[in-house]
Amino acid sequence: MAAKSSTVVKVVALVFTPVGLLLLVLAGWSANRQYTIMKSWPTVEAEVIRSEVVRTEDSDGNVLYRPSIEFGYTVNGKEYQSFGGSHVSTSNYEATKRKLEAYHAGTRHRVWYNPADPNEIHFDVGYSFGFFFLPILLGSMGIVFTAFGAVFLIKKLSVTAQNGNAG
Repeated sequence: MAAKSSTVVKVVALVFTPVGLLLLVLAGWSANRQYTIMKSWPTVEAEVIRSEVVRTEDSDGNVLYRPSIEFGYTVNGKEYQSFGGSHVSTSNYEATKRKLEAYHAGTRHRVWYNPADPNEIHFDVGYSFGFFFLPILLGSMGIVFTAFGAVFLIKKLSVTAQNGNAG
């Protein structure tokens, strides 16, 4: 029975620890990307062509809403039309609709565009939970997975040391 328990501890440690570390690396990459957008991408004033609340469903069938806004803007003399949307969906339709109130057709707003591809834009850039949602989520999961795996790894090493064997 102890051998089976030891194997489970070993498997948990060897799965959760690297997955957690991978999630932390992805969180760092994602946070760096968001920071780069915020600090390095040029901005341009864009006009809202249209805005709407987009309704989607998650894998459990829950209804979610997110804003979708089409902007028109000019970069280096060339005109573009691109959709900017929020990366965060919510089940609260009214909150999503309120967010769009400032983005009705004809209003002008600053957008950040990718200098390598001006069709790629962001409008909700800043130090906010919504903008950094993905790195926060990945980082939180990475911490939990790494800690969980590390506890089992320490337990495995402790059991191995007590038994005086390497397996």
